[in-house]
Amino acid sequence: MPQLRSIAPILPTADMERMQSHYRALGFTVVVHHGGYATASRDGINVHFHLTPAGEPEPPGGAVYIAVDDADALHAEWVASGVGETGDLWDPGFGVWEAVHTDLDGNLIRFGSTVGEARS
Repeated sequence: MPQLRSIAPILPTADMERMQSHYRALGFTVVVHHGGYATASRDGINVHFHLTPAGEPEPPGGAVYIAVDDADALHAEWVASGVGETGDLWDPGFGVWEAVHTDLDGNLIRFGSTVGEARS
């Protein structure tokens, strides 16, 4: 049976330069391709972006969940980056310690680690 190897969600952005700056500040390597398309990579995780200028039929904003080994450390890093908005960490009640980062296009990057895993 074939195995799935990775997933790369495709999120909208209204401004490629702003998106590139934002995700670089979060520690991603960002490559903007021709035709209004970009990829952001970090630690084997890939997020893709497509240019959706204001007024296009697709509504802005998407969502991604990233499992991490240390939500506390990533939270501290992303808060210190000074870009977008990273909410407080919380335990939603099913054994995960998580938070949400919102970029300037309204995309939600939710991340978390198992409660007790690398937790300060």
